[in-house]
Amino acid sequence: MSGTHPRIAAISLLTRVLEHRQTLDEALSQESRFTSLEGPDRGFARAMVSATLRWLGLIDTVIVPHVTGRKFADLDPAVKQSLRIGVAQICVLETPLHAAVSETVEAVRSVEGARKAGGLINAVLRKISSDDLASIEGPADAVWSQGFQRFMQSAVGADISGKIAQAATEIPPLDITCPRDAKLWAEKIGGEQIGPVTVRLSEGNVEALPGYEAGNWWVQDVAATLPVQILSPKRAENILDMCAAPGGKTLQIAATGANVTALDRAVKRMRRVEENLKRTRLSAKCVVGDVNNWDNDAVFDGVLLDAPCSALGTLRRHPEGPWIKTRSDVERFPDIQKKLLETASKRIAEGGRLVYCVCTPIPQEGREVVESFLAVNPEWRRDEILPAEVPGFEGAITEANDILTLPGTFNEPGGCDIFFIARLRRA
Repeated sequence: MSGTHPRIAAISLLTRVLEHRQTLDEALSQESRFTSLEGPDRGFARAMVSATLRWLGLIDTVIVPHVTGRKFADLDPAVKQSLRIGVAQICVLETPLHAAVSETVEAVRSVEGARKAGGLINAVLRKISSDDLASIEGPADAVWSQGFQRFMQSAVGADISGKIAQAATEIPPLDITCPRDAKLWAEKIGGEQIGPVTVRLSEGNVEALPGYEAGNWWVQDVAATLPVQILSPKRAENILDMCAAPGGKTLQIAATGANVTALDRAVKRMRRVEENLKRTRLSAKCVVGDVNNWDNDAVFDGVLLDAPCSALGTLRRHPEGPWIKTRSDVERFPDIQKKLLETASKRIAEGGRLVYCVCTPIPQEGREVVESFLAVNPEWRRDEILPAEVPGFEGAITEANDILTLPGTFNEPGGCDIFFIARLRRA
């Protein structure tokens, strides 16, 4: 493995995320210095960026005292990213100090904006010790920016904010949904069955695992399987999956034998749904369109609304979130969610049920959206979710009989993403 080129790619990726507010997935797909890498080099570049983003608040705390003659904040962005990548190697990835320093200094010779800063980068990184991050005292959510830290503490409380931050510093496992015989597939791929249809691996090259090409399973966090589990679609029922892309829940519904209509306004993301349906040999009616203006009067036995949200429950899979999301990015969602929930309620046949879910812990996007809907729709009520319906997640049932999968509510090693889920029926 070449030591220099992955570091050049990592610095460029981090610049895209922190300076241009790209998501990490966008940066990975668009940065040529990364896409030109192969094998271990590619994995190492991604690992450096991910580690930096997971611990960035503390990494900057470590760097600042060692930058003399000027403020760290005033350095060229490329220099800041180079220092951050260097510290992540030393303190998180446990790269040998000599390699982390010398290879990073060599890499910056090819990085615009940092070429003349090799001396500074060398001097700072040589002052870093592998235990510097661990020695910092403070709340767990100090790994985030101060603004994001304040926002999360005000939204969910300091205790839950800290637990979410702690979970986000850990690399999440690989969960796959096996609609048929999860126990068998756990044995075939060397994983562990952790739910009715979920098999967990610590890691893996998805496309190289047995059963992928044949469509026997798909990637989906264990908590993301709960909304369909709670909707409980039956064979031949007519089910609408609103905001369906990228399609994991559509596949789940289709695997039950229900007649599923997958609706989403994003053309490219719906193509992905169609590709996954083809690979898994499952069927669904795919519709591209805005559900609020859908020219169709169909009603359904069940509707699943996985609403657009801030996605703050998936920070462990998207560690760039605290650094690229603004308060306005988050606060725009409740109005969208309320309108979608009203629209969804108009699509339910008599006796049908509606499941509303979001992958965020923010009450304004979850519980408060549901309560706002119920306050103006007295013919609707919460449908109690029973412990037997959510094995392993009994601790996630709230006092209002919704589901909120916070860290610690699922006891399997590796935890789960955060989901709020409510099931509603007409009274």
